[in-house]
Amino acid sequence: MNDDAVKALAQRLAEARINRKVVDFIGGVQPPDNERDAYRVQFALHNELTKGGRDAMAGWKVAAAVPAQYQPMGLSGPALGGLLKSGLVKSGASFAKGYPLKAGIECEMAVRMAIDAPESAGPYTAASILPLIGAVMPAMEVVDNRYSNLPEMKGAARIADDFLQAACVLGREITDFRSIDFMMMQGRSTFEGKELGAGPGSNVMGSPIAALAWLANKLISLGTNLKSGDIVMTGSVHPPQFLPGPGMAVTGWDALGEVAARFA
Repeated sequence: MNDDAVKALAQRLAEARINRKVVDFIGGVQPPDNERDAYRVQFALHNELTKGGRDAMAGWKVAAAVPAQYQPMGLSGPALGGLLKSGLVKSGASFAKGYPLKAGIECEMAVRMAIDAPESAGPYTAASILPLIGAVMPAMEVVDNRYSNLPEMKGAARIADDFLQAACVLGREITDFRSIDFMMMQGRSTFEGKELGAGPGSNVMGSPIAALAWLANKLISLGTNLKSGDIVMTGSVHPPQFLPGPGMAVTGWDALGEVAARFA
């Protein structure tokens, strides 16, 4: 994609998200067909969404963390997306009817970075990234099927639009976390009391901390890096679960606690 095509698609996606409209990737501007161009569009989209102080970047997310998710989408590995400050909400939040357009939930662990992760200290591993974390917390990623043709969208198109990101429901920060077994801790998602998905932390690239290290290295390869204060969603223990209607969703971890959100 040339620079004009990247900008045009970023503007199209930004307009749809700001106005909460369905995106049609079939007609008009075509999606990127490779990961390099997809991330160019994504970063341009972040510029559009935060232009003039409308919003601000708050951090990053790991998406499609396992081969069973990313390989069918034509991706070489997991993906990342950006988080907006406006999308960070506390447990107990309510989402009004009409946004997300079609909500789904994922059970994740979030982290708050306390120290930058510059290229000079990389490449990062789970062991070397751990001291840079200020806190961990239970979290629910809220994803949004805001597309007219989601089943037809390859991974590159999803990367371009932050991999369906809509919001993040964050729970209590835990600063004394170094004794937690991130691989074996169990996470789950329920809706109106019915379990939708569950699994151990090892479902996320071996552990959420390993996923965080991957993210730090991937961002460096894209010309940026994790910074102090960034919120990171480290990936879900189960695929996105789209909600059948209004009600209460809960995601939780046996070692971290729970978060809840109501959808109208």
